[in-house]
Formats: sequence, structure tokens, C-alpha cells
Amino acid sequence: MISIKKDFDSPPEKLVQSKRNDQIKDALVTKNEHKFKSSIYRKTTIEALETLYNFKCAYCETDTSAGAPFQVEHFRPKAKIEGDSTHKGYYWLACEWSNLTLGCSACNNAKKNHFPIKGNRINDPLLDATGFPLPNYLSINSNELQGEQAILLNPEIDEVENHFYFTPDGKIVGLDERGKITIEKLKLNRKRLVFWRKKLLDDYLKAIKNILDDFWTKQIDVDQCRYAIKLEFEKITLLQNPEKQYSRFGFFMFNKFEIFFANQLERKQKEAVLRFFELFKQGEL
Repeated sequence: MISIKKDFDSPPEKLVQSKRNDQIKDALVTKNEHKFKSSIYRKTTIEALETLYNFKCAYCETDTSAGAPFQVEHFRPKAKIEGDSTHKGYYWLACEWSNLTLGCSACNNAKKNHFPIKGNRINDPLLDATGFPLPNYLSINSNELQGEQAILLNPEIDEVENHFYFTPDGKIVGLDERGKITIEKLKLNRKRLVFWRKKLLDDYLKAIKNILDDFWTKQIDVDQCRYAIKLEFEKITLLQNPEKQYSRFGFFMFNKFEIFFANQLERKQKEAVLRFFELFKQGEL
């Protein structure tokens, strides 16, 4: 998960031109009995969300677009809240641009209607003279909605990077209550996610080991070794690019190089690769 900057005041034109406002007004009358038309919020926003999130899930950073299609995920659930039988859901936010994120099916199914908070939950929005919700009850960065003190992290609101870190075994670890609960509710340490993050690291670690082995066995000379190592370091650097899958894991691979790479090598290789990495960061490799 990485922070994303979305302009809440500039929804996709298709969403504005759709019958979005009519649906919101209808939902205010029927509440959770309302039949939400997914075409209004999905077909009008999916392309914009895919571009905004670089074709990656907002939560796990997986690109599933070549297989299962992405889903438009409601940060505040539009239906009844899990664990709160008295709440009818945030039905008036079903078509609100600021409440829509991009989710893979695995994260979406895990999140479901979970929405734990620490503050007081808003049951219904205040309305203007036309019967439409006041702006402070629509935009999720408003004082009213922020006052609920959502526990789940929102990549469009929170500096999510401050709430967790990754380990070399491919797991994500929460640094505080919000980070831990988000990881738990979205199952961000599910088996396949951990496998692919770990494989990303292992592939580069294997390549570095092979280069060093070739050098020690004199199959390549020092200049060839330096050049080959430099190419691998450049690839690792690019893993931090927001367009890459698991870019936050890539951030830790690069910025915690000693922990993620060097510590997994034997002493002689570790010393060599750390020297090479320092030269690389100084632009002298």
C-alpha cells in the first residue's frame, strides 16, 4: 500500500454526467433497501481509478488486470456495517468519488463491510434545502467524516507508509493499531502475497549471488563483476517506482539493503556486496 493523491473535487466527467445525484437522493429515502446500480459508480470511474493507481490494487499493490478485473471498492461500505447491526451503511457515499478506491477481488472480499472506528459513527448525513447531503457529509476528508476516526488506512487520506514496514520473508508488519488492523482485515499477509513479495527479493538475491560466485571462481574479472552488479542494483532501484507492483516492498529492498540482501550472504560475499552498494549509491560503481 502506498499513498495516492486524488483530487476529490474533480471527479471523472462520466460520473458527474451520470444519474449519480438521482441515485444518492433515492438512497436517502430507501437507505439500505436501495438497489445500487453499479454501472453508475463502476463504469464511470474504473478507468480513472486504474490510471490513478497504476493498475494496482489500492491495498496490496497487485496488478490483476491481465486476469480478474479490478473492482471499485467503497472505503466506507455502502451497506450494513460488519459488527454494527444498528448502522444502515454509508449508502449516501455509494457514488461519491472520494469514497471509491481500486481493489483486487482478494482485498475486496477480505475487507467486505468492515469499517471499525474510534470516534462516533455518522448514521445519516445532514441535508441541504434540496434534500441533498451537505458537502461535509460527502467528502471523506471533511471534518465530520474524519471525526469518525477510521481505523482502516486509506491510501488517499493517510500517509500509509508511516504505519507499517516489510521484512525479508515477504511479510508486512504493522507499526501501530491502525497498521495492524488494516493488515489483519485485508489479509495483507495472505499466502500468495507473501510468496510473490518474497520471490521478488529471492530472484535478485540469486542473481547477485551468481555474479559473486562467478567472480570468486574467476569466470568473470572485477570489471565484469562490477558492471553486472551495477545492473542488478539499477533494477532494484527501479522497484521503488510507484508504477511497479509491490513498490513499497521494493522501497525496503533498496533502503534496507543490508537487512534484505547482505545479511543473507556469507561473510566474504556480504563484505563485497556492501562495498559495491556504497559505491553504487555514490555513483562510483
